[in-house]
Amino acid sequence: MIRARAALLIGALALATGPAAFGQEETLKAPPVLAGIWVFEADLNEACTFDGQARLMPTETEGEYGCELTARQDCPAIDVTYVVEQSCRASVEEDVLTVRSEIQNFLQGEPSAFYTPDNFQLRIESDSRMDGVLVGADIYPAVWQRADGAIS
Repeated sequence: MIRARAALLIGALALATGPAAFGQEETLKAPPVLAGIWVFEADLNEACTFDGQARLMPTETEGEYGCELTARQDCPAIDVTYVVEQSCRASVEEDVLTVRSEIQNFLQGEPSAFYTPDNFQLRIESDSRMDGVLVGADIYPAVWQRADGAIS
């Protein structure tokens, strides 16, 4: 009976004081550094190719980034290519980066109501890779990868 109470007391103490109760230091995982240049692509099925480059810039608010991106969508079957400059805001919640974009300028291709801003929902896999979806006119699998040597 005394051993059972002692075990319960030790367990309660460990819960109250955390890993330090057993001589272990609590290790907090540092958030990944996402600022810098990224390249991205999305699988638009067979109709078009989609890729581009984005720059994430830190803000004064932790987990929030200013950003800009240029996306290229090439649809040879209908002889249309868009290159579109966009401003964006990005925020991290847990291990997900959400990017919300606003079209600034069509560098190539005529402005079209059918081309919607390129928004992303991405799971942060590491400091150099994020996987998720492009949310535009539809939802498509997308990958962001760190451009070679590009961390700011």
